[in-house]
Amino acid sequence: MSLIYLAIAWMLGIIAADLLPLPVGGLQVAAVLGALLAAAAWWQPRARLAGLLVCCAALGGWRYDAAQLQLTQHDIRRLVGRGTLAVAGMVQSDPKRADDGQQVVLAVRAAQIGAQQQPAEGLVLLKLPPYPEYHYGQQLLALGELQAPRAATRPGQFDYRSYLARKSIVAVMDAPRVRVQPGERGNPALRMLLAFRDHCKAVLLRELPEPQASLAVGILLGLQSSIPGDVTADFSTTGTSHILVISGWNISIIAAALYGLAGTLRLDKRRAFWAILACIWLYTMFVGATPTVIRAAVMGTIVVLGQRIERRAHAWTTLFAASWAMTLWDPQTLWDLGFQLSALATASLFAYGKGVERMLLRTPLRAAALGWAREALTATLAAQVLALPLILYHFGNLSLIAPLANVALLPMVPYAMLFGGLALLGGLAYLPLGQWLATAAYLFLAWLTEGARLLARIPWAAVQLPPFPLWVLLGYYAIVVGTWLWNTTLADSQAVVPGAISSHTPKQLA
Repeated sequence: MSLIYLAIAWMLGIIAADLLPLPVGGLQVAAVLGALLAAAAWWQPRARLAGLLVCCAALGGWRYDAAQLQLTQHDIRRLVGRGTLAVAGMVQSDPKRADDGQQVVLAVRAAQIGAQQQPAEGLVLLKLPPYPEYHYGQQLLALGELQAPRAATRPGQFDYRSYLARKSIVAVMDAPRVRVQPGERGNPALRMLLAFRDHCKAVLLRELPEPQASLAVGILLGLQSSIPGDVTADFSTTGTSHILVISGWNISIIAAALYGLAGTLRLDKRRAFWAILACIWLYTMFVGATPTVIRAAVMGTIVVLGQRIERRAHAWTTLFAASWAMTLWDPQTLWDLGFQLSALATASLFAYGKGVERMLLRTPLRAAALGWAREALTATLAAQVLALPLILYHFGNLSLIAPLANVALLPMVPYAMLFGGLALLGGLAYLPLGQWLATAAYLFLAWLTEGARLLARIPWAAVQLPPFPLWVLLGYYAIVVGTWLWNTTLADSQAVVPGAISSHTPKQLA
């Protein structure tokens, strides 16, 4: 439990450093004083914990400050607004593609204004047409005008400049002229993995018709760019967008459902644990181990560990330890919406999963034949307790049909992934074999696409809520989390009162 408090202090220190101009020297002094207090009062648990909390909070703020971009002599920000110029650099990450274009993050190494060439450094976002497609490691020369990202003009408006700054992107170049330079840089292993993923995408597109092929690419490889807009809209309307991508939300729910399936089949828990854990990380390596997928794998692993340990305190410790590690690597992770939804959905499963399951056992879903529906609905309802308000705050789309849609569609996802994976493996070996194996995958993928389409056409399937202020969101979390903590503390105190064990025999206590 102490690790949870320390992780919370660390993350609060990061948030405080973002909101307040905390001096680095003060943070360093606070960290040292907190550590000295903890050492001096090591045999006094409360004083020791207080010292460690102060130390972790100060270190969190110090880590955030160290991660900030410093304006250097050759910083690319110095060239913003200087007119047309050329920048040369390497494609930093896998480009983000859509039907109307692609976004390429360029790690700049040099810039040229007129005939003058000079060193430069920093990340620039290039907004380019959809073709030709660029890939990680390519060296590009882009000719255009550097612009500062658009900042918010009023409170509550999306701040694009702040959003990009948290990704270390400091400038934007809109529709530049681009020329590919000879040679490639970057991590050779990552280049090979991403090239292999693109090859897998081409195989799936040849094995299946649309839109099932694009859906298979999304759920197997994490590439959404080829999914048609109307399909994306149907899944959004039905509250099942997490199916389309490899996300913490998706892997957490699937991992919980797989453990439920293992329990139904009465599989050995230890073997099921290692098998599911191995599947998650093998899958992560297969799709390229990008930061988004690694985050999803971490959250999925937490769910599997929580199911395996079957002890609430240890499951929570694992969740906060993972969040601590991710924010230690990159403090800006705290502001990543994908991380927030993953963490909230996982925490919600831990906090409310058993309660939702007990509630559903009082309904007709308690029938053994409906166990699959109960598992899917339990995961969906429990995860949405904490994740849905954040979705509504950012997007305002409330899917009224989401519970029914998740019950109807979610159980098909593991089978679509299983048979889609088999078809992909077969196609990599021999394309006609993969096309034959893809028949089974098509059935489940078509269930997903057609099911989402039909459910989205139901009147009032989703409603658009008006925007609401941040204090409403925070108030909701304060009430919900406070109530849960109160009930948990009350339940724990009732479990240890003397009268609570008077009816147990010595044999039962043993």
